Amino acid sequence: MEVTKEISLIFEDANDMVVSSGTTVREVLNKINDGEVIALRINGEAVPADFEIVEDCYVNYIKVSDRIGQKIYMKGLEYVYINAIKDLFGDKVKVYIKHSLDKGIYTELSMKKDIDKSVVSLIKKRMKEMCDNDLPIRAINVSRDDAYEYVQDLGETEKMLNYTYMTNDSVTMYELDDEYNYFYYILPASTKILSRFDLTLISNKGILLSYPVDNIVPKYNPTPKVLEAFKDYENKLANMGVKYAGDLNKIIVDGKIDDFIQTNEIIYNQNMENIAGYVANNKNIKAIFISGPSSSGKTTTSKKLALYLKSLGISSLVISTDDYFLNRKETPRKADGSYEFEIVDAIDVKLFNDHLKKLLNHEEVVMPTYNFITGEKEYKNKPTTLNRGQVLIVEGLHAINEKINKVIDKKNKLKIYISPFTPVGLDRHNHISTTDVRLLRRLVRDYNHRGYSAEATLNNWAGMRKSEEDYVFPYQRQADVIINTSLAYEIGVLRPYAEPLLFSISKDSENYEEAIRILKFLKIFLVIPSEKVPSVSVLREFIGDSYFE
Repeated sequence: MEVTKEISLIFEDANDMVVSSGTTVREVLNKINDGEVIALRINGEAVPADFEIVEDCYVNYIKVSDRIGQKIYMKGLEYVYINAIKDLFGDKVKVYIKHSLDKGIYTELSMKKDIDKSVVSLIKKRMKEMCDNDLPIRAINVSRDDAYEYVQDLGETEKMLNYTYMTNDSVTMYELDDEYNYFYYILPASTKILSRFDLTLISNKGILLSYPVDNIVPKYNPTPKVLEAFKDYENKLANMGVKYAGDLNKIIVDGKIDDFIQTNEIIYNQNMENIAGYVANNKNIKAIFISGPSSSGKTTTSKKLALYLKSLGISSLVISTDDYFLNRKETPRKADGSYEFEIVDAIDVKLFNDHLKKLLNHEEVVMPTYNFITGEKEYKNKPTTLNRGQVLIVEGLHAINEKINKVIDKKNKLKIYISPFTPVGLDRHNHISTTDVRLLRRLVRDYNHRGYSAEATLNNWAGMRKSEEDYVFPYQRQADVIINTSLAYEIGVLRPYAEPLLFSISKDSENYEEAIRILKFLKIFLVIPSEKVPSVSVLREFIGDSYFE
């Protein structure tokens, strides 16, 4: 008679549990029965709910409020949303998970009639039923060929392309209520934990799917200019036959990537041309303020705009609010004692406004250069004057915040908000977030230009994101113009730079799951040689050899 081996689980809170060998994570989660624990790390690695435990191990909780827990929740909720719509309307109505918007996910449905509030209510009701029924979400490994045949039968051609260019022999798919789908990261054990969400009607084709942020499901705060920026670039790419990663990979395989890169650069440059033309026709504008979150391309955008203005006979002076940081000893601190660099109060606002006023009055100013090593402003520059007819360009994280530019009348300033709004998805059900694109840019730039390890960048990222949510994103609604600095081809270029950095994250690091998650979607994109990127591209700000350095 075979004796079942007993396994000891030691939890991070010093609790322990004895289970039989072969017990699944799903069974352990059921025993824990905690509505906030969405997944488990076994010996430092986040694993699917169907993972079988066969040896003694150390167990960490992954909670809904954790950075990775939120990703797992969001993906699980998207799956429930997709299946609820299929249950209600059948295969004829397709669901497209488009992109992040405000604090939710913007989606579109291929319904013949317009979506109205009654449709939204039906979907929400069905999702609630699915959550109340506690339906299991199971991970299954299938061959790449079987996965290809499955999506082929569904007519999901972009997923077929992904499997065509995939090097793996097998694919992990997820089963929910007899439906199968692919997601590039692990999903929750069941639908029960996904009961907190909201749906908001955005347009006659679009619905916003909201999930918990800091344990609260936020209400949608409209950002029409952001949505317009996404749609504008999406439409232009669609005209080039590109919606998903597979489309981009096919362009590479067909040897047409050079033309695609140049076309994308032209699209970006058209924004500069339009703004320069607007400024040339509006003589009241004395200053342009360019703001955006980390790694959005503020430096390149400001310097490139200066060249476009010059081509129209308009001289400009470019300055950065980064040179006006408070001296380190005066910098605000967070609750844990670390410095808070991401808030507007980290800027010497009084000095900046004083210099701004003097420059606009054509007075001489000795502007500082901030020494990030010593944490001090240094005054080594020659006196600077803004000549008559010159336009001032100010770039910085908080440049469009009224605290920064309150000394200028509204009619005399143009506020521009920039960010890489990425409309290219992995497939119709897996979008790539703007935040992930910025993180890739930041990882590469921090390592290449600032000597920071991937570990250091990821350690700082969560805190910086919190500050952006509080002090940067709300001000995008004050912008006169929003510019999309995304380049559809950039992930293929960033991949060979980012992969070694992410592989350097050790398994015992708290950033390990984040590194693995990013690596999983990176490998779907074929590599594009960096030599093909023009020296004036915004992407050069991150990979190096920029004309503007």
